[in-house]
Amino acid sequence: MRIIGGKYKGLKLLPPNSTKIRPTSDRLKESLFSIITSNKYKINIDGSHVLDICSGTGSLGIEAFSRGAIKVYFIDKDQRSIHLIYKNIAKLNIDTQIQNNVKIIKDEATKALKNINMIFQIVLIDPPYNTNIIEKCLIQLKELNLINQDSYVFAESSKAEKINYDGYQILDIKIYGSSKLTILRLSSSSSIE
Repeated sequence: MRIIGGKYKGLKLLPPNSTKIRPTSDRLKESLFSIITSNKYKINIDGSHVLDICSGTGSLGIEAFSRGAIKVYFIDKDQRSIHLIYKNIAKLNIDTQIQNNVKIIKDEATKALKNINMIFQIVLIDPPYNTNIIEKCLIQLKELNLINQDSYVFAESSKAEKINYDGYQILDIKIYGSSKLTILRLSSSSSIE
């Protein structure tokens, strides 16, 4: 497991030593970031605020940071994941000033979102498969004004999972083996208070 692009390209990250943590496959991660950096959606990762929900190893958020995101928030409820994220971020050797732009939150995703007050341009959601976490997070992201019309949400689920995307526009769905990556934005009719 390594960083595939940006400032820290090639740096090896520590993998999980537990089968309970399912890291995003390198193939899916590479595809995800090639979508983010392509001209198709006009996403500017450089200088963006990124939210990595159900972070696991921290691999996705760290990749975003390597590619120029200035603030990255990691959320995971598993203590082993939190420990692994800290260890993987330590491998970057970032200075104290930049460390303030990286926040690691140990909590259940929907509880953690209630304590954040920021708009994110990129949201990465990679929960355990076949749970309703994606739906709950999508509702909260909208209700808590953590995203706006210019934000993109990338949700990874199992291919068979049925998810309600009310209030969101599905821009694309990519299938990788048994995994599915759904790219979303708030639908223009979706009201943000």
